[in-house]
Amino acid sequence: MTGTFITLISYRRAESAKRVHEGSQESHSDQSSSTNLPPILGMVDSGTHNLLKSIAGPSRSADEGAERSEIDEDEDDSLDPSAKWFPWRDKITCTLDILMHLPRSVFSQRQLDLFLWLLQVNDVDDVPSVKSMQTLNAMLQKMCGVDSIKYKGALGHSYYVNSLSQIISQFYPEDRQRGVSEARQAHRWLHEMADDEITPMVRSGHQDYYIHEPAMLWDGVCCIPVRWFTVGELMFAKCWKMEAISSDVGQGWRVVKSNDYSVPLTEFLKTFNEFGDDADRHYGLPHPSRIFDVFDPETDTHSSWTYTNPVLGNRWRALANGCRTLAFPIWMYCDDTSGNLSKKWNEHNSFLFTPAGLPRTEAQKEFNIHFLSTSNIAPPLEMMDGIIEQLEKCQENGIWAWDCLENEPVLLIPMVLALLGDNPMQSKFACHIGLKGKLFCRVCWVKGTDARAEAEPQPPGSPYASSHGSEADATSSHGSAAASETSEGNSNGQTVKGRRKKVLESMSNMVDRVKAFIKVGRPRCKEETTAQLKSMFEEASTLDSKTKVQSMRTESGIKDTHQMFFLEKLFKSYKGKRGRESKQAALDTVLDSLPDIITSPVWRIKGWDPHRDTPVEILHVVLLGFVKYLWCDLVQNQLGNNEVKKSLLATRLTSFDVSGLGISPLAGQTLVQYSGSLMGRDFRALAQAAPFVAYYLVSKDCLDTWVALSKLIPLIWQLEIADIDAHCKLLDHEIQHFLLCAARWTIRWFNKPKFHIFLHLTEHICRFGPAILFATEAFESFNAIIRAKSVHSNRHAPSNRICHLLSGGHFDIQSLIVSGMQGSKAVIAVPSVPTLTGQIIPHSITHTNLSQFQTCREMHLQNGDQCEVGQFVISKDPQQLGATVVAQVGEILQIKGSVADFSGMPNHVLLQVADVRRPAMTYQMPHVDLMNQWGLVSFQDILCTVNIQHNCAGHNCGTANTHHIYQEWERTDQTRPVVSHAVPQDIVLNTAQMRDAIHVQRYRQHSAILNADQIITESAAREVLAQKALHKASDTTPALKAAAVPRHISRPQRVAALQDTSRS
Repeated sequence: MTGTFITLISYRRAESAKRVHEGSQESHSDQSSSTNLPPILGMVDSGTHNLLKSIAGPSRSADEGAERSEIDEDEDDSLDPSAKWFPWRDKITCTLDILMHLPRSVFSQRQLDLFLWLLQVNDVDDVPSVKSMQTLNAMLQKMCGVDSIKYKGALGHSYYVNSLSQIISQFYPEDRQRGVSEARQAHRWLHEMADDEITPMVRSGHQDYYIHEPAMLWDGVCCIPVRWFTVGELMFAKCWKMEAISSDVGQGWRVVKSNDYSVPLTEFLKTFNEFGDDADRHYGLPHPSRIFDVFDPETDTHSSWTYTNPVLGNRWRALANGCRTLAFPIWMYCDDTSGNLSKKWNEHNSFLFTPAGLPRTEAQKEFNIHFLSTSNIAPPLEMMDGIIEQLEKCQENGIWAWDCLENEPVLLIPMVLALLGDNPMQSKFACHIGLKGKLFCRVCWVKGTDARAEAEPQPPGSPYASSHGSEADATSSHGSAAASETSEGNSNGQTVKGRRKKVLESMSNMVDRVKAFIKVGRPRCKEETTAQLKSMFEEASTLDSKTKVQSMRTESGIKDTHQMFFLEKLFKSYKGKRGRESKQAALDTVLDSLPDIITSPVWRIKGWDPHRDTPVEILHVVLLGFVKYLWCDLVQNQLGNNEVKKSLLATRLTSFDVSGLGISPLAGQTLVQYSGSLMGRDFRALAQAAPFVAYYLVSKDCLDTWVALSKLIPLIWQLEIADIDAHCKLLDHEIQHFLLCAARWTIRWFNKPKFHIFLHLTEHICRFGPAILFATEAFESFNAIIRAKSVHSNRHAPSNRICHLLSGGHFDIQSLIVSGMQGSKAVIAVPSVPTLTGQIIPHSITHTNLSQFQTCREMHLQNGDQCEVGQFVISKDPQQLGATVVAQVGEILQIKGSVADFSGMPNHVLLQVADVRRPAMTYQMPHVDLMNQWGLVSFQDILCTVNIQHNCAGHNCGTANTHHIYQEWERTDQTRPVVSHAVPQDIVLNTAQMRDAIHVQRYRQHSAILNADQIITESAAREVLAQKALHKASDTTPALKAAAVPRHISRPQRVAALQDTSRS
């Protein structure tokens, strides 16, 4: 790990989280004085009440209780900082307080009373009272808590935000050439971010070198470091050269910009201050503060030095006052969740963040997710205004934190690396109209289907309904629901409401649209969007412009919900007024009352572009997008009401071998029966299993699409990328292959915007690192904590009461990874002849002093995989450096009395090598053919286990076998069918395995290059024919039904005719 990891030692509680109901203590005191029982036990019957009272023992009198409270208060007020349990009174108070404030351990007032009563009746000494715990909470909050700052939003809502400066506590970008596994190694942090937004200094011994300050190297060359980064364990600086020049005002320096001049830290000799003291006296050089100009060779232009005050140097040097100054990039996340346990929706918009500089293994842990704010009344962009206000202050002055490793204070500079969320939330961040707009992509200008043309009304639920592309779809959520309906006069002068029928798309238009859909369009940029928002405001500042502004939103795909609040004020200001002068006067009055900035606060985030820095969220786009779409289509549409095929699918799922995948056995019946109500982890399992269970149940085009998706997903979830350029090229190819397979199946998939948004994932992986870094599963799971805090609060002020209470601190605990085996088969007291290893590879183990061996059932690999004898693994090839082999574990050996024996690890593992060069065409994965080639490797050489599946499609395996069903952990007489494999040795390596993808993907089968033009044209032709047939049928059916009902008949006759028509 490069750089220094900072932990801010704080108890991180918020005053908003003190879940104590005002008034509850008084009501409790009366009850406990007579029964010594918590209030929740006061609702039991009299017999139970007396029994509990006898167990509790003699009750305290009211005077004794008051005296105890006074003693508690005195003890709490007189805590000695030198005491062992400071700031707590004693051990029991400490543990109780920690228990009350754990994120997933939510205590209500009554539960706390019950818990304290339980301690008292079990004769635990010195149990604190509820009041003393309340006093302790207040004291600790003032001493080391996180303040909740109240904000009055621009839209009029009040909300609270936890103090950013009290939460966060840093990293340098790292250049790994082509390898990427962390955010700091990706392009945005390493190259794109401005020099003054990342760590501005580095310490070498007792010298601090800041960017944009002249420095001298050991060879006498002078330069200005502008960016610090690491290469392995070495620190480097990207520098600009300095040239001494003479002018009319004397000697000085010219700074020459350069993009390819890097200097290791070990070459630096003098800092800015040291160079200034010795420049003229020892070296005869101009003072480093005399910078005359800056020359840019690329543009051949000269400019003045504006990066720092040349006399004072970098401003962070003075602010840090001798301490280190470090950058602190964060992933910021926003999502909405319900604050209720019931199905009734109680929306809470919440902001969370996690440090982007954390190692990948730590970034997704709940411990490192920090709560900022939540509100059930303020919209996200209004809440962000307060967060950005804190961020700006922290970026101006820095945040003081404590480096627990270096044991010294440090000054941190926070910055937002990216904003995360689902697609609707990211569209709000990007001031975008959303997925239902005609311009549905927040990243580029790709265009969906055109708006519905003027045609006869179409009832809701029509097969011609489009998923996006109408102005009605793009209207504000504040608008009328009638915006999606049209009113047209019929022959009787009556109005008919309904959806306008979509005009049939021509063959050429459909082909052009789809070809543009599966390509990345012209990128959106920050400057264009802000200019468009400015134009909307200028247009809204004139009379009768609401329709024009709505049209501008539809045509540009730009929609700032924060700005819309103020624009609606303008539109309503002159509504109901008569006369142009009175309207203008009302409009001018509202214009004068508007705040200075009415656009979204995201535009104030330094160095952040909402179109580029809202990366594709793989949970909602891939697992809850493509996998869910395909699975629901398979079960609900293709299998439909065919219960035989559904039962076969469920049996195949239940029989699916999950070894090596790191998931639980699949519940086939549940996955089929509740296909529309599954979770992300279910779709994660289905993505790895679908090609092996869907064969012969679906069409070839559908199966090819499943196979293409299963081959693509491990590339997306790959944790470490050895060559970012090659990986992105392969990912682009596989994405195109998947989209073309989907197009060959049916072109209707491209009515769903996620199929296009997916194209931008490659760019985001290149800029931010592996997609798992900006995945939101950990944030989504945090919603349970927010919901629990809401349920256990008084519900009167959720923004002020909900908080992440205890999640931090520094504990000096050494973490251990236990690798080795569990259990043994036998202990053999003779050399290795009787073992399988001794029989196959004689004399392979030679130990003079050791003669006993132990063979073991299983072992735990270094990556945590559990590996049994007979399982397949990927191991390093001992004959070729850097190469790997797929092999089957034949035997696990441990030498008795060896170091490995005492460490719980095996000494040797016998492997039988497999050939994986023969392809299995149905799955587009390699066959696994065991060879008569054996090898003895060390435990450390085994990289991971792999998932092996039987080639059921090649042998048409049936379900002749049965297994007994277990209920309540007991075996019953009931049985269920399981798959019976023919030719069991015909097996396939499952390269759809997401776990350890960096090793498994070496054996992937390359996808064929498909003819995009031919596939799109043929699919479009089929779709046009299908639409024409459906259109003709829909035109004929209403006419036949209408002809069956006479026009001029009495009401009873009309009702009878309608009933007859409905029966027919």
